[in-house]
Parts: sequence; structure tokens; C-alpha cells
Amino acid sequence: MSRKPAQDFLSFLLGGGLFAGGIFLLLNQVIVTTAGAGIGFGRFPGASRGGLRYGYGGAWALPPIGGVSEGMGLLMIPLGLGVAMLFLTASRKLAWLLVWGSAAALVVGILHSISMRFMPTTLWALVTMIVMIAAGAGLMFKSLYSDDYGEGD
Repeated sequence: MSRKPAQDFLSFLLGGGLFAGGIFLLLNQVIVTTAGAGIGFGRFPGASRGGLRYGYGGAWALPPIGGVSEGMGLLMIPLGLGVAMLFLTASRKLAWLLVWGSAAALVVGILHSISMRFMPTTLWALVTMIVMIAAGAGLMFKSLYSDDYGEGD
């Protein structure tokens, strides 16, 4: 059986379209939020007064910036020390360790504060998304797979 490059290319494009469409529809059903900062921020109804929100229980709460927790500010200390040490050229390995370590911890902390949940959807819609992803991946892999194995034996 000989390969047909044009047919394989069209199969790959159709598979890629199905795969991308299924992934898009699936990710479109996901809600991404950040955690609030205590009672009164977004969780309970209340009157907004000057950037503060008054909720149940008499608590005032400031909204977090980007959902980052309060302890994340402490990571600025090793980051600042690392940058200062880079300019002082004292110990470059330790300086880069402080810079990259605190930057990595900041990224992990931000990602940790993100909450994702799947929106309610019908079973038909979910099955359609999964079938689109699987069929698209199958068509793409099929177009890359060579049928020439075992011929000539």
C-alpha cells in the first residue's frame, strides 16, 4: 500500500481542527477564579464602601491583588537580596539561587491561589467534546503513521 501525501495532509488538518475545536469547547466550560480574602469579599452580599466591602459578621476585607495570599510579600525579601547581591557581584551563585528560587516560589504561590471548576453541562455536550478530541487525535496520528511496515516480506 503506497502513501498518499495529499490525503494524509488533509486528514491531519481535519484531525487538527477537530482536536482544537474539542479542546476549545472543553476549556470554555471551565471557570477560573481566585480565592477571596476573608468574610465580606465576594462571598457574601454587602454594601461596597470606598473599595471595602462590608459583609456578614461585621468584617471588613480588602480584596487581594490577583488572589495572592498575604504571606507572598515575604518572598520579596530574598528576591531583593538576590538582585542586590547580583549588583554587588559578591556571590553570584547564591544570588541567582535567591532570585530564581523566590521567583519560582512566587509563581507557585500564584498558581496555588487559582481555583478551577467545571461549569454544569449536559452529558451530550461533554461526550461531543471528548469524541471530538479523541477523533481529532486519532486522525492526526493516523496521518503520521506509516502503513509501509511489513511490506516486501
